[in-house]
Amino acid sequence: MRLSAILLIAALYTSLGAADHALHLKIDRSETQPLPKNLYGFNTNMMSGDYGYLDSSFVALTKDLQPQIMRFPGGTIGNFYHWEIAGFVQSEMSSTSNEQLNRRNRGNFVRLRKRRNGRLAFDDFMQMCNALKITPIVVVNLWTGSQEESAGWVQYAKNKGYKIAYWELGNEHYLPWYAEKYPSAETYIAQAKKHAQAMKAVDPTIKVSVCASPVAFHKNGFEKNVDQREWDSALAAADQFYDAYTVHVYAYRTARQKEIEEYRGYLFGWIHCDFDDAMDYYKKLFPNKEMWITEWNIANPANRVANTQLHAMYAGDFFLKMLTQPRITHANFHVLAGPGKGFPAFSPITPPSPRTNWKYGGEPEADFGKTIRRATYYPLQLIGEAFAQSDAKFALSIQNPPILNGQLEYEGKQIPGVQAQAVGSASHLFVLISNRTADDLSPSLTIDGKKFEGTLTYRYVANERLNASNGGNAEMEGAGKIEVAIREWSGAYTNLLISKNSFGILELSLK
Repeated sequence: MRLSAILLIAALYTSLGAADHALHLKIDRSETQPLPKNLYGFNTNMMSGDYGYLDSSFVALTKDLQPQIMRFPGGTIGNFYHWEIAGFVQSEMSSTSNEQLNRRNRGNFVRLRKRRNGRLAFDDFMQMCNALKITPIVVVNLWTGSQEESAGWVQYAKNKGYKIAYWELGNEHYLPWYAEKYPSAETYIAQAKKHAQAMKAVDPTIKVSVCASPVAFHKNGFEKNVDQREWDSALAAADQFYDAYTVHVYAYRTARQKEIEEYRGYLFGWIHCDFDDAMDYYKKLFPNKEMWITEWNIANPANRVANTQLHAMYAGDFFLKMLTQPRITHANFHVLAGPGKGFPAFSPITPPSPRTNWKYGGEPEADFGKTIRRATYYPLQLIGEAFAQSDAKFALSIQNPPILNGQLEYEGKQIPGVQAQAVGSASHLFVLISNRTADDLSPSLTIDGKKFEGTLTYRYVANERLNASNGGNAEMEGAGKIEVAIREWSGAYTNLLISKNSFGILELSLK
């Protein structure tokens, strides 16, 4: 046999072998679950006064995201908020044992007073929620407030006709800077019971959630953080007065001087390797309770990943992971809007400041007045589009995904390079897909046993560079333009490529 013939046969064999081991997505719509719409939401934390709930720019940008649920008045500031005065008491701004938090509270108090006359009105929040058909979730004040104040809030909402079913009993009271009032879980439980009972006496249909710790999501500190594990165990033993437990989930350790490519293997390794183990911890402690993740993001605004293409990929990928967990019934990205380039989905242009290096200049020209959509805005917008048109979640399996090698703490681990979920309705199907790798992919798709070869639309966020950003972050000044944004492709599925470094949505018509 001639050498050319042998090479041809070898090439055909290799090609066939590659086809046999190609990425394959299989969707079975006979396995259907109701779509947990309250997974797609945002935490608001508006004490800085940069935005108000009725500002036209804020409403328009929020409307484009199409959130299903929104948290008021936010996280930490919920421990100081008084609904009757629609604001805060100055003397309470220095009441914790953490001076950094006290300084932040004092600064925000002054800014809110200058910009909004010190008001952060609950009625404004509800007006926006009603206009945009957003489900509210409210944090009551267990630090400087009373059970009478909490019950009065429930009564006020009831009298106004506000439909508020979900209430959180304070925010992160397991942290040591609240130890003066809550030195143990038992002291918190005693106070939380009083609030819950007073609130449910007004409206017995509401659900209340207690503050559980995030200890299981941080393996590096799990054994050392005995206090938080004891806190969770005590909550689990006193499970008669609450309906759910709240956990805030952040990916820490992204402020180290590492290359952003290494953070790819770290962040997706964290989601793939640690998330399920953490959920097992909470399932065992709280087997009959809902889990609310009312804050999630990458931790610490001043890190090397914030507001980059990798951050955008992480936001989409983390959301897909939550969709695999039926016990998680509520989730809120932290944070919707506010100053800086680290946490917010959108934020104002901020002048340079030597004290806040993640807020210095170099932002691109504003794409909405003086506001910039940061990198995470766009994957979240895609999720919002899909959720707004869906009512069901379908079974999806991934065969032969590419492999991503873990980095840093996950070095030596092999991680699936693709994560995907299917949602939709009787007429439309959306495949939410995260390509964690640096390679374009050409997957096959089977729906209800039939190979799909029709046309579709692919809307996605991708960039060759993981450190592409919308205005830079703590490490990078950033280009003078929007580098992370939504792209769109339409055509025959056989010509589709899932872009490298991407999060996107495949939209198919089922008519």
